[in-house]
Amino acid sequence: MNDKKVSARLTANNRGLVIDIVGRLSLDIHREFRSVYESSPKCERYAVNLQRCVGIDSSGLGMLLILRDFAGLNKDNMLIVNCPSRLGKLLGMAKFDQLFTVQNLNQGIH
Repeated sequence: MNDKKVSARLTANNRGLVIDIVGRLSLDIHREFRSVYESSPKCERYAVNLQRCVGIDSSGLGMLLILRDFAGLNKDNMLIVNCPSRLGKLLGMAKFDQLFTVQNLNQGIH
């Protein structure tokens, strides 16, 4: 059984990094979250896949901002994908849709 809460994979063209979150995006996984993108090659596009994410707290929102600062990319290249509607509402209230391209569940990664 895999206990990892965070994993990362390069896209097929090796130009993007997809970070998969399982469980809550919170302070408990901060080190693991940061480690996956810092140890990966720098990419032209980053996507955080929330398909298996059950919640985000204020620390999790901060972690997304730190990733954005690390990547130094604009909204078009910073994606939050497969976002369940309840998490999409939270991200909208926090105005993260102005900093990230937020794709609802089933829209996929482009």
